[in-house]
Amino acid sequence: MSFKFNRWKSIPIPLLTIFIVSGCSIAPKPWEKNEIKDASKQELVALDRTEEITKEISLDEAIHRGVKYNRQKRVRMMESALAEKQFDLMKFDMLPTLAANAGYATRNNYAASASTVFEDGKPAILSGNPTYSVSQAKKQATADITFSWNVLDFGLSYVKAKQQSDRFLISKEGERKVLFNITQEIRRAYYQAVTAEELLKRIHPLMKEVRIALQDSDKVKSLRLKSPIHALTYQRELLDVLRDLASLEKTLIFSKLELAELMGLKPGTAFELADKVQSSYELLTVPFNISTMEKIALENRPEILEGRYKERISQEELSVVMLSMLPGLSLNAGYNSNDSDYLLNNDWYSLGANVTWNLFNVFKYSPLSDAADAKIILAKERKLAIALAVITQVHLSTVRYQQAVGEYKLSKDYLNISQGIYEQAMNANELDMNSDLLIIKEKLSYLLATLRHSAAYANMQNSYGRIYASMGINKDSDVEYPKDNISEQKNETFLAEPIREETVVDETTVQEQQQSQETNAELLPHEELAEPLTALAILDDINTKDLNYAYILIKVGEILNITGKEYIVQQGDTLFELSVSFNEKMAEIIKNNSWLIEQNRITYNR
Repeated sequence: MSFKFNRWKSIPIPLLTIFIVSGCSIAPKPWEKNEIKDASKQELVALDRTEEITKEISLDEAIHRGVKYNRQKRVRMMESALAEKQFDLMKFDMLPTLAANAGYATRNNYAASASTVFEDGKPAILSGNPTYSVSQAKKQATADITFSWNVLDFGLSYVKAKQQSDRFLISKEGERKVLFNITQEIRRAYYQAVTAEELLKRIHPLMKEVRIALQDSDKVKSLRLKSPIHALTYQRELLDVLRDLASLEKTLIFSKLELAELMGLKPGTAFELADKVQSSYELLTVPFNISTMEKIALENRPEILEGRYKERISQEELSVVMLSMLPGLSLNAGYNSNDSDYLLNNDWYSLGANVTWNLFNVFKYSPLSDAADAKIILAKERKLAIALAVITQVHLSTVRYQQAVGEYKLSKDYLNISQGIYEQAMNANELDMNSDLLIIKEKLSYLLATLRHSAAYANMQNSYGRIYASMGINKDSDVEYPKDNISEQKNETFLAEPIREETVVDETTVQEQQQSQETNAELLPHEELAEPLTALAILDDINTKDLNYAYILIKVGEILNITGKEYIVQQGDTLFELSVSFNEKMAEIIKNNSWLIEQNRITYNR
């Protein structure tokens, strides 16, 4: 026990104190408020490091900014850079080892030792006055530099470096994939922002107009100029319109913020878009046929190239298995130095070789080889599965594009009709023939038609971009293939066909009809030929008549379109009672069922 105490006593107490204090001094250190403020300022400055916006942003400019400044893209670029650095590190694993060592040692006394003879399997008893000898000084300095090289490790490092190079190429293909995704997202967000920028300018004045109409209706209701049910119904319809406008505003108001984020701009940065909402857009075409697109996709899609690199990595695993079965050969050479006075030679050179071989590796060869072969087969099957999925995406993108073209054509016709109705309603409003509610509804319908038209064009643009993304290219010039316009191929969707057949008017037929009308005029000199009643004239006639005193014939079993729904006429129904039940004006019911006029079902009482 005293020996242990003396041994601990010899250790310097200050050194023990330093070790104990340093081990207990570590504690959690949260960020100070000043540090957080400084870090936040630096982050805001970093977010502002983008090109200054000096002009309106076009789609190409938005894509350029997104590719250059998008944070998701930059993260992926940093991942690729990290993979490249790891590949550079793997190269150094193939080099031999060259280690330099230097040391200094001291002790408080000499390492003196005595010796005795060894007889009959045991050492002789040390004499009472032994003679001690010394072969080591109390202080000595040593130094050496050693070169060593393991041939087996070199082979394994070479194969693993090749695998790491393929992983780096996989990361580059992943970067390309992110690039395609960002381009697609920016294309979608850009045209959505174009639509939002234009329609928000129309929504706010219309919302103001609805609120004015609500205030006027409150005055009418307070003065009892109309029945309470009519006033409340009128206000409910105005509130429905206001609610639709608020929902539409909520959908559009975040569009530019989303586009700014994709371009890497800080929220709140002001910018204008070069494209504007139009009543007609030019249709886009893809200059490749479907078979050419399949070849381009299999040659350029990042997923396909990733699969090929992974297959090559799996094939290299077989080489790793073969090398691991071989014995390890180590070669070493070195220079050594020791300043001990007891050495005859203080400097010397050394050479050596060592062979090691784990004999049990022979039994591991078969299962390791089978596992490596299974990885190769799995990689090939994955590559084929990805190839099939890529080709399917190419076909789907073309069908979706054709569908989008059809939807755009339909939305264009719908917009033209809505615009015509809106203009007719405004013309009638100038003659005080329409109510404020009707004008507001038609404005909302025209606004929604414009939104659908712009959204259809944006969808067509997105579908067009998906075709190129499905092929793994950005533009036609990226590949060298014969061009064949996709629009000349057979449409896979009926909606992509023309909505209306063009009517060819035969001039001979027109002349015959005019001659027939002149003949009829000669046969009936005392009667004027009645002009066909246009749809606008019918609506004007309905608006100017008092339908409360009109007799309107409807029959049991007939189908009426009331508030957009079909209603089957029952026994005892009248149009007046149905208008009250459905809170719909009689004039609106007649407009939605124009066959009542065509069949002369309305009789006005004088």
